Amino acid sequence: MAYLALYRTWRPGTFNEVVGQEQTVTALKNAVRQGKTTHAYLFAGPRGTGKTSMAKILAKGVNCSDLREGEPCNACISCADINNGSFMDVVEIDAASNRGIDEIRDLREKIRIAPAQGKTKVYIIDEVHMLTTEAFNALLKTLEDPPRGVIFILATTESHKIPATIMSRCQIYSFRKLSRQEISKRLQEIAVQSDIELEEEANALIAHRADGGMRDALSILDQIHSYKGSPIRRQDVMDVLGIIDSLFVADLVDKLLNREIGAIITMMDQVLTQGKEIGILARESAYYLRDLLMLKLVGPDQVISGTTGNDRNRLQEQAKRLSQDQILQALKILMDVGEKIRFAESQRFLLEMAFMEVARVWSPRQPREEGISKSQAETPPDRKKPAPTRTGKDAQPTPEQNQWWGKVLARVKEIKIPTHALLSQGQFIGLKDRDLYIGYKKGYRFHKEKMEEKANKELVIQVIEEILGKKVEINFIFLDQDQYNDIIVQKAIELFGADMVEVRD
Repeated sequence: MAYLALYRTWRPGTFNEVVGQEQTVTALKNAVRQGKTTHAYLFAGPRGTGKTSMAKILAKGVNCSDLREGEPCNACISCADINNGSFMDVVEIDAASNRGIDEIRDLREKIRIAPAQGKTKVYIIDEVHMLTTEAFNALLKTLEDPPRGVIFILATTESHKIPATIMSRCQIYSFRKLSRQEISKRLQEIAVQSDIELEEEANALIAHRADGGMRDALSILDQIHSYKGSPIRRQDVMDVLGIIDSLFVADLVDKLLNREIGAIITMMDQVLTQGKEIGILARESAYYLRDLLMLKLVGPDQVISGTTGNDRNRLQEQAKRLSQDQILQALKILMDVGEKIRFAESQRFLLEMAFMEVARVWSPRQPREEGISKSQAETPPDRKKPAPTRTGKDAQPTPEQNQWWGKVLARVKEIKIPTHALLSQGQFIGLKDRDLYIGYKKGYRFHKEKMEEKANKELVIQVIEEILGKKVEINFIFLDQDQYNDIIVQKAIELFGADMVEVRD
């Protein structure tokens, strides 16, 4: 006998075997037991939650010759034929490939023929939302005046696409996603009966990745067992699904907290060397931040999605160093970049920029984009200090220079967003004659080196010359005292003062 996938082998055959969906099970079982089934049902819910399986159980129930308290016997000829797909009076139609009006007209002709084998003809139309408008109109006529002895079961993952006229003629049952506990319990039962040794952490990770779908969970288990055999451990699940270890992501979050940009770039190299995609790292990082947020909001009793043991200890330590707002901002940044990565060519660059932004958001120091120090920012508006002069330690570019520099940043952003992201992390020091200086802190070496590349540098020069109407030379420097032996830095000090070319908290 040919091998059957686990999700087919363990497909529920009776109402009692269905995992979850208690209300739907009870209602349909009572309807079958009391002989009060209606002519049309709509099963709506996420994929892999039991819609088609429930439809077949209902079909067996209305045709079973030895019904037992609303449950099909699975032993009579009708039940056996429905189970092996040879029962003539149960017809499954895939609306995704049979979506036109001609197919529905053909169905309308056939339903008027009396049942050939059983008591009731059952039409199961899967993904019914894929039908065309004309096909829906043709189906509506049948649902308005159905012949005796016919039941329609419509299944869909997108109920909002079903016309209201169709829905009003059906009994609607909503199928919910299964909880991780429900999936884990059923997975362990199936693993034991299939002689598969499934470790607890591996089970929990599969249940999490199934995202509420029992069929997906069984498919994952089947795939891993085919690859690894038994026993199945957490690492096996991560290898097959391309998941990045949560401990790795925890290390990455530590580097973000400490603003170790170089280490973050190295870790990204490791991910690529292992053959994993950049999108996976973005997704796993977002999952981890979600766990961090839940821990912060709800506390350690919250069931965390993909973390156990030592992972949770790391989460608790990291949560103490961050506010809810900081985690939310970082989560939004990674979710946004996750969407962009799907359609971008420079995926690594986008994620690097996202991590740089997260590190900035998590910085304990006040951002300096507005040219004020942390102590000034915390001073009440009516007690602000006088505007600094351009001499000594408080030296700053003139207001006029700040104004046109803002125009430069805006224009660069219009032309090329990645270049703007690199440029905006630098500090505009000033312009004297033709020499313009932009300084980067030591942790932003990547940004400085990228801006020194010909394409980015020429773009900025072009924009500046358009706005100022004169030729300029751009110099990118580090804002660190140990770099003062650099000739360019020395020149900047001569022009703007030693107190200008330094990092101030």
